[in-house]
Amino acid sequence: MIRIITALLVASILCPAPVALAANACRPTRDGKDRIDPAGGCPSGYYMRGACCESFKAMSQPSSVVKTCPAGTVASLGACVAKK
Repeated sequence: MIRIITALLVASILCPAPVALAANACRPTRDGKDRIDPAGGCPSGYYMRGACCESFKAMSQPSSVVKTCPAGTVASLGACVAKK
């Protein structure tokens, strides 16, 4: 009787584990492509790859490029200052 209860307890602990692990399986790739869980299929711009939907293009990253300054000014430490 104790073995049956122990077996049921172990089974109830181990059965949800694959579902929990699969929920976090879709992470962005190293080359910057977004990966999401499919919800009845992949949305526009994504294709099925393995168990995830992967984007065709890499995600756009925020640009840390120096902004362009108006005429008569130059960029200095991230701000536009008047030319000397």
